[in-house]
Amino acid sequence: MDKHLVFVYGTLRQGGVRALSHLFPGAKFIGQAKVSGSLYDLGPHPGLRLDEASPPVIGEVYEIDDKILRKLDEIEESSAYTRKQVEVSQGNDKMLCWIYSPASELSHRRRLIASGDWIEYAKTKTEWPADVWPDETES
Repeated sequence: MDKHLVFVYGTLRQGGVRALSHLFPGAKFIGQAKVSGSLYDLGPHPGLRLDEASPPVIGEVYEIDDKILRKLDEIEESSAYTRKQVEVSQGNDKMLCWIYSPASELSHRRRLIASGDWIEYAKTKTEWPADVWPDETES
């Protein structure tokens, strides 16, 4: 099986409602990382629009196998997210990772998360959709 690096920036991060390490115990945490872009509040999860001129968005890198990648594709595609490969920064190091981002129309006229950190933002978010329990947002 091939190994892949994936960058997660929202609910799949540690402390998120669907932490990758809980969903897929076989995912290996590599570390914190950043990518340039704009992070938007799409309701129960964020959306990332990549943009080299934007400030960093905080995330995590995991090493996963083909099986987990296929499962992530199913999860993300059901929400109209597509997978693409981008360069992310971990300290002074750069690495190519898979990342999931929404169709551009999903983030149109949505609230920008200026900090670029969904986990911190989610702790202060007061409005959640009915299908997300408030206690699931706590780390």
